[in-house]
Amino acid sequence: MVQRPSAAYRECPDAQGRAALRARYVYLILFVLVAIGAWTGWWFYLAGEVRTRTNDWITAQAAQGVEVAYTDFQVGGYPYRIEIEIDNLTVSAPRQPGRPAAAVPHVTVLGLPWNPNLVIASITGPSEFRWTDAKGVEQRATATAASAGLSVGLERGQPQRLALSLADFRLVSTTAPEPITAKVFEIHARRQAGGAAPAADGGSGQSPTAPLAVEVAIDGENIHMAATPDQPLGPDIERLALTLGLAGPLPRLVPGTAPRELVAAWAQAGGTLEITRAETKWASLDLTMTGSFSVDSQMRPIGATSGRIGGLEPLIDGAVARGRISDGQASSIKQALNAIGFIARDAQGRVPVAINIQDGRIMFGPVPVGQVGPIF
Repeated sequence: MVQRPSAAYRECPDAQGRAALRARYVYLILFVLVAIGAWTGWWFYLAGEVRTRTNDWITAQAAQGVEVAYTDFQVGGYPYRIEIEIDNLTVSAPRQPGRPAAAVPHVTVLGLPWNPNLVIASITGPSEFRWTDAKGVEQRATATAASAGLSVGLERGQPQRLALSLADFRLVSTTAPEPITAKVFEIHARRQAGGAAPAADGGSGQSPTAPLAVEVAIDGENIHMAATPDQPLGPDIERLALTLGLAGPLPRLVPGTAPRELVAAWAQAGGTLEITRAETKWASLDLTMTGSFSVDSQMRPIGATSGRIGGLEPLIDGAVARGRISDGQASSIKQALNAIGFIARDAQGRVPVAINIQDGRIMFGPVPVGQVGPIF
């Protein structure tokens, strides 16, 4: 006769299973608590580092003549992010030419502990700017926006990419008779390798362009500028798109150095301003261009640009009215445009054009259309 196991024996495996399950829960709870503790410690370490590095940066800026101050600095956002709230941020450079200064009522800066190479910021309230012009007169400007966002991409702790986005932007300045506004205005910038231009290829007959050191893209929609009597196209720009690149080694920025000296050093080292995209729809003007520019020994712009343009007649008539070109020159330009357009006008009504600036003269194709003086 086969005996059945006792009830106590039958329940033993179940008891063992429950004990093992309880142990798993205990280990899981301990693991979660350790992870929470480690993450909390890491978060507070980062928060402390933010305060320390911010103070170190402010001290370093002060040594270079740039004064940074605020009334309140709070670090929060635990546990998912680092969130910095700054009240009444001011930045000024009293030893720099023009003594520029800026004041922002509130700045929020966000960082992700798991991605320290991305910083996102937003600005709330009207930003105030102050500077002294060439005549020694203090000028002021106030900028507001429905939303103002800034993001910075870092590599090895150094800024490499920047993006600024403004919606319903409005700028009131003592230098403009009326506010400047834009429905959308964006700036994107990034640093690149840069360096000197490679050696010229004797067979090509052309001097190679130096690698880009900085590239900036500007995009705007529904821009309204201050109306002036010498503005033949009017104050409203429907669309603006511009991509610029600074090529060649950039001079070291030393506080107190005049802009003329910086530009001269950059140009002497082979620096050029590369326009890889220039597009605008401004009243009748419909333009798309590319070009390359620098400055000569007299600090006058020098370079060339080419592309397609339509609706140029108001600009030509405006140049005649201001005495920049003669009636004969205007007639020659219009005839040339009509002749080119007869065989090369595109679907948007634009014609190919080439503009050269050299020795202080502006040439529209073979026709001289004006002069340009030193920029400093």
